[in-house]
Amino acid sequence: MPLMVWLLVGLLSSTLLLWQQDRSRDAVAGRFDNGVGTLGDFMSGVAAEALARERLQAQASLADPVVTARDFQRAVTGFGYPAALLLDGRGRVLNVVPEDPGSIGQELASRYDHLRAALEGRPAVSGVVDSATRGIPVVAFAVPFETAGGRRVFSGALPIRASPLASYFTSALSLDGARVQLEDAAGAIVAATRPFTTTQPTLGNQEPALAAALARDAGGRYESGGTWWRYSSVPVAGTPWRLSATVREDVLYASLHNTEVAGRVALGGAALVGLAVVLAMGRARASRRDLLLSERRFRKVFDGSRIGMVLTDLTGRCLRVNPAAGQIFGRGEEELIGRSVEDFAHPDDMGLTTGRMRDCLNGRLDGFDLEKRYVRADGEVVEASITSAVLRDEDDRPLYFATQIIDTSEQNALERERDRNQAELARRAEELQDANTHLADVMAMLSHDVRQPLAKIVGLGELLLEEWDTMPEHAKTHDVRRMTVAGHRANDLVTDILMLAQFDAGAMPARPVRMDLAHAVREAVTAHHVSAGTPISVIAPDETTGLADPGQLQLILGNLLTNASKYGRPPIEVTVSNAGELVTIRVADHGEGVPPEFVPHLFDRFARAGSGVATTTAGTGLGLYLVRQLALAGGLDVAYEPNHPHGAVFTLTVPRTSPGSRVRDSEHQLTG
Repeated sequence: MPLMVWLLVGLLSSTLLLWQQDRSRDAVAGRFDNGVGTLGDFMSGVAAEALARERLQAQASLADPVVTARDFQRAVTGFGYPAALLLDGRGRVLNVVPEDPGSIGQELASRYDHLRAALEGRPAVSGVVDSATRGIPVVAFAVPFETAGGRRVFSGALPIRASPLASYFTSALSLDGARVQLEDAAGAIVAATRPFTTTQPTLGNQEPALAAALARDAGGRYESGGTWWRYSSVPVAGTPWRLSATVREDVLYASLHNTEVAGRVALGGAALVGLAVVLAMGRARASRRDLLLSERRFRKVFDGSRIGMVLTDLTGRCLRVNPAAGQIFGRGEEELIGRSVEDFAHPDDMGLTTGRMRDCLNGRLDGFDLEKRYVRADGEVVEASITSAVLRDEDDRPLYFATQIIDTSEQNALERERDRNQAELARRAEELQDANTHLADVMAMLSHDVRQPLAKIVGLGELLLEEWDTMPEHAKTHDVRRMTVAGHRANDLVTDILMLAQFDAGAMPARPVRMDLAHAVREAVTAHHVSAGTPISVIAPDETTGLADPGQLQLILGNLLTNASKYGRPPIEVTVSNAGELVTIRVADHGEGVPPEFVPHLFDRFARAGSGVATTTAGTGLGLYLVRQLALAGGLDVAYEPNHPHGAVFTLTVPRTSPGSRVRDSEHQLTG
């Protein structure tokens, strides 16, 4: 009976021990699988973060209409890529690093799936492809971004040899001899913990036994070289990659070795059963410590991220925040936990996330991106770019919101400053263009309109010198008069040019005085008749008082009378009349008038009509422009209207002085 009890106890103890050992192995294997899954999620996050950061930086530095090779090289250096491409909306190469002039303008999108996806508006990660510029195996991260000229695609590439992706594996899966590798859909290795033995590494030529096992199942065990290995694999979400890891079972189960030995010893006697149980429990505690250590590593990744990360409940209340998020909000973790992120939003941005969160909870969205402002504890406004995703359980029920927050205040400030500088540069360029246009107009006038009368004077002078003794007196008088007319023409042109220069320099201020406008009009008509000989009739009261600069008024009237004589036909009439607080001076002719299409440009600088009498009459296009400028400078107004039945009427409006004002002698003002 004792033997039976002992045997029963021994059998029960052995059975219990073997069951416990199997469970322990399953637990360790499960933790290994979970670790591989966590690493796969982490790599997915790394890829997503790289694409998001790349897109933001590309939008900030590569959206100008023209991106020079130097600017592109600087931007690529900032990204940290040894090679990169910038494509236009049709998939053609705009810039490339390393520089390859022969590839500029080539259409590359059709050759690479990730570039086609980016052109369609989806950020994409490639499998292993040959670099378009260096011909070596690389993996590429391609992001689309919108510019004023349309969509562009930036694609940065990392060589698979010495890939920085492999550095994440060792820190995340710390088992001696563990082999971790990323492979694409074609089996080409993207990154691995072991050095490559070929220039085109694949899982088949680097780990043939593992490749054969993965072909059968995503996880399990296989034998290679007399050693059993444990393996597990997961797809990396958002990429065409698969993460696989394998470790020798003696290393994986090393923590269980002593427990198993103790269990075997327990099979020899019931006395060792208790010890075996204690050892098994001890090893179980060690396994739990390993799990806790793995969880701490994950927390270190969360807390050590330079991007603000917040885990909230379904109402937006903070459950967990990392230090970077605390810096963005300007508050400590204890101030943030339990409060809604919306509490810190700028008043103008309140409620921006409410509708999107509701759509996520209803299953219409998995996440969202937007720009939003927050107010720090010290009152400073922070501009941020946020990316939020809903986390669900195995039954697809929403649990939490995971949100990443990037402080874009400095970047946005730089962009606004750049926009202001570009606007100022455009304004200055427009001013320079206007100045160059005016200079060209003046030079054209000098080269033609001024040269013509001077050439006439020189030609007639030389003719007179050569034929003076043989020419009759009336011919001499005629040529001298022609020279005099040409001289007056040249003098008028020089006067207009000097006056134009004075206006541009702001050196023609008006000095209005009270004066007799009727007398000033008669003086101007008399002077014009003497110089041009054109009869002009004046209708004006004996004395009409107004406020004007006498000298500038004479220039205005002279230009209007000259314009009527050159482009109109008699009779030419000047009418002075009182109109309340204003005096109007009306200069009318009976010529063909101003072409309707030219009326809006009548007072423009260097403007001349393209039809009618203006095409057969010499002129500079400055007369009416100077009239308008002189009128504006003296507080007067000048306007045009058609005469009836035909002709042109220019009306000069002069303000009147008060009834009791003393009228100054206009002649004294002109001579003084």
